[in-house]
Parts: sequence; C-alpha cells; structure tokens
Amino acid sequence: MSRKLKMFLVVLIAVLFISTSVLAAPLEIKLAHEEPGDVETSSSHAAALAFKNVIETESNNEMFVNIYPGNAMGRQRERLELTQANIVQVNVASIGGLSQFYEPVNAFDLPFAFPNHAVAYRVIDGEFGQRLSEEMEAETGLKLLTTSAGDFYVLSNNVRPIRTPEDMEGISFRVMSVPSHIAMMRSLGASATPIDWSELYTSLQTGVIDGQHNPIPIMAIGGLQEVQDYVTLTNHLYGTDWWVTSSEFYESLTDEQKRIFANAIDAAKVVGRGHKVLTGITTYGVDFLEEAGAEVYAPSAEELQMFRDAAIPAVLEAIEDDMGEAGLDFANRLLEAVEQVEAELYK
Repeated sequence: MSRKLKMFLVVLIAVLFISTSVLAAPLEIKLAHEEPGDVETSSSHAAALAFKNVIETESNNEMFVNIYPGNAMGRQRERLELTQANIVQVNVASIGGLSQFYEPVNAFDLPFAFPNHAVAYRVIDGEFGQRLSEEMEAETGLKLLTTSAGDFYVLSNNVRPIRTPEDMEGISFRVMSVPSHIAMMRSLGASATPIDWSELYTSLQTGVIDGQHNPIPIMAIGGLQEVQDYVTLTNHLYGTDWWVTSSEFYESLTDEQKRIFANAIDAAKVVGRGHKVLTGITTYGVDFLEEAGAEVYAPSAEELQMFRDAAIPAVLEAIEDDMGEAGLDFANRLLEAVEQVEAELYK
C-alpha cells in the first residue's frame, strides 16, 4: 500500500469518527421558568422535573434537559426572546410575558370566564387551544405546547375587607402589564399599577401599593401573605403556565424525538396541574392564609355577580379598544368554548 493511500485512509477514518461522534452527541434541551427550583413549593419546577425524566429515560439519555429556575435565563421578555432564537428550547411563560409577543392572548384573561378547573382544562386542551397555538406560531414563531399549572386568582390588600365592588374604591392594586387586568381593576373602582413580580413584596411592604391579585400558591412563593391583611376569594381570573418552544427547534427534531418530546409535555401537564391543585387544597389553601394572620372572606353568589356585572363589560370594551376585532373575536371564541364545554360536561 502506498504512503499516499495510507494517509488517505487515516484521514478518512478520522473524518468518519468525528462525523459519527457529532451525530451521536446528545441533544440538550434548556428549560427555563421563573419559580424557585423547589419541587415542594413550585408547580412549574415539579412539571419541569417530570418533563426532564421522560425526555432522558425514553431517549436513553440521547436527549437531556437542563432546568434553569428562578429567572436564571432572564425575566419574561428576555426568556421568550431566547426561546425565539432557539437558545432556550422550552420556556414556561406567564400571560404577561407572552402577551408582549402575541397580543390577542390578553383576551384569555376575561374575568370570571372559567367556573372551575375541569372546564378550563378542556377549553385549553381542545379546539380553542389548538387554534390559539396555530395562530400564535404563525405570527411569532413561538409554538404553544401546553398549559400546566393553573389556578384561580384572589384579591388581597392592606386597607379593608372587600366584600363588594364598592369596597375596592380607592385601593391601589399591583397588576401585570395586561390591559384586561388594568381595565378590570378600574371598573371595580380601584387603581391599577403595573409592577414587576420581583418588586412586589417590597412594594406591598412599604405601601407603594395596597394590594395585589394572584392565586394563593403564587402568593406563598412570594411570601405575600406576610404583607397582606385581607383576602377575598373572588376566583376572578384563571392563571396558568404557558409552555412554549420555537418553531425552529421543534421542526429540527426527528419523528422519534418529537414522540418523546410530546410524551414529556403530557407528563409535565399532568404533574403541573396536579401539583397546583394539591398544594391549593393542602399546604397553600385558606388555612395557610389564616395561619399567616390574614382575614379571609368568601363572597356570596350575589356579591360575585356584582363583580361580574361591573368587570366583564369593561374588560370586553378594553379588549376591543386595545386589540380591535382580533382581540374581541378571541374573547368571544373563549366564551363560546367555555359554554360548549359546560354543555358537554353538565348535560
């Protein structure tokens, strides 16, 4: 064998070895969320761990997941920008973050739209959620994978007990930068101040604002029960975690990787939802607030109707003003989907 031929074979073998090594390299998936990396308190983190487990076990570690909790990959907007750029492959967003990229999703926060978890799950998992995913992906390149941990908002403040809309008068509430949240508070006689989550505790503690609205488990994560005196169980909004990826990343997966990815998303959805409900009825329920010293009030059906009558028309008007026909169409489709699911569930 000639020297040149030997050299050629050596180079060829080296190239083949390198190519095979590259092809065999495990696929990394970066998953980012804003909650603490604590499975006991955070439904997002529990769901993330479920996702990681399925990805790594079903792929025999040919795919692996690195989880970045606690805004380690940036706040809402930064994380979504990284997701669009395929630097973060899976991102758990809030509606406040997602609406900065796809404005019609603001209309999801229509007050008192969802009566319970069962209806919310079926609406989100059904035709309404599928259409939302398709429309958002076409406009933004962000693909909605699922929603996981969801829960209902309560009102809390440091001024007085709130039993009817009249009691809201003059109280300042923290909101996300979501037009429907702002319109709802104003329709009830309160003032609305957008404040970042990271500044909320201090703002309540120092009296920059009087109150806020969030699900009780989210209040617990932020320690807000320590700086709030009165809580009203209005259940006026349904907050959920929005799991998104980029079209670029998803389309780069093989059929087998997509199958594993879908199984992992399903596991995250089940674990996240179950964890949120469990903590809401055990660790972070009404007893948790009362033990922290808060006075808790559950409005009657008549009192809740007063909140609905004031808030829903005002929010629909705000949605139309801010987003035009597209936003109003989204809100009406949501209400129709809720009505259809209720008819199917309770016939």
